[in-house]
Amino acid sequence: MLISSCCFLDEELKSEVENEFTHSDQICDVCGIRGNLIKIDHFAEFFVCIVGLFKKDSSSQSTLIDIVQSKWHFFSNKLYGEVILSTIISEYGLSISVHDKVSFIDDIQYVIDIWKNIKNILTSKYRYFVDSDEIDKLDLITFDSSSYRILHKGDVLFRARITEEGKAKMTPKEMKCPPRNKSCAGRANPVGIPYLYLCQSIKTTFYEVHAGYLDNISVGRFRMIRDLNIIDFDFQLSPFPVFVDGGKDELLKQISKCEFLQEIRSDLSKPLTRYDTELEYVPTQWICEYCKINGADGISFTSSLDKTGVNYVLFDQNDAKCTKVTAHTIKKIDINE
Repeated sequence: MLISSCCFLDEELKSEVENEFTHSDQICDVCGIRGNLIKIDHFAEFFVCIVGLFKKDSSSQSTLIDIVQSKWHFFSNKLYGEVILSTIISEYGLSISVHDKVSFIDDIQYVIDIWKNIKNILTSKYRYFVDSDEIDKLDLITFDSSSYRILHKGDVLFRARITEEGKAKMTPKEMKCPPRNKSCAGRANPVGIPYLYLCQSIKTTFYEVHAGYLDNISVGRFRMIRDLNIIDFDFQLSPFPVFVDGGKDELLKQISKCEFLQEIRSDLSKPLTRYDTELEYVPTQWICEYCKINGADGISFTSSLDKTGVNYVLFDQNDAKCTKVTAHTIKKIDINE
């Protein structure tokens, strides 16, 4: 079977076809587009490895093709993915199909469960003496220049507060963290230890403060006063180059790490509700403290309230300066079920 770069959405796979093609000006057997083509066997080892990350699981809600496409977006569409993966599965006699309900193999699930076990210990057994041995041993959170997301000196982020009645807007000083004796517990910070919560865009700040119709909002513009090392819990993996450079074992390691971080991100980005208790915040406070004592200046993660937004938490509010405050009034609310 011959395939073209048009079969793929992943830029690494597209580039591989264009750089290594063996047939030109021919019709692709999958998408029907004329162009430069390559034998499907060129990607066989990679996709056999990808399929090998999963096991059949009748209790799962998702099929192999659904998970592969939603997680990594390899293919231009689901149909192309079904054809390519089914062909490789058949040629290599793998005991699974693209339509089987699947879950990750035990090696990956073990790493995911590390976070679940830590959460259980923190909320029901111990509070202050939970070790990080497994996180350290498996290098699940890396503290070096290659893994940090850098906030550069001069970069700007935003923070919103609902403006107090009778005020036009808050002052720059009022946009900072509350004093320690008034600092409540949050997803990232323990009670009495304030962290500075910021957003990449003004729009995201409105979501994060649960702004309502006709609310008056003060938005502070915060400028970074030095370069900051940020742990990015939105760590995204491009599997193909990892496999090419490091093989099956390295791919397994990196995907396990990615799934571990995504579990933490999910907890960090949960919206605050009126029913929350401080106990629910303990695990994410612990992981932030872990990052802090290992030299990170803060963390970042996708906003659950604004899917296009990114949230930042700075462990030291003095790393950013509020240079300007603007006033906004919410005039439109979109509610999605």
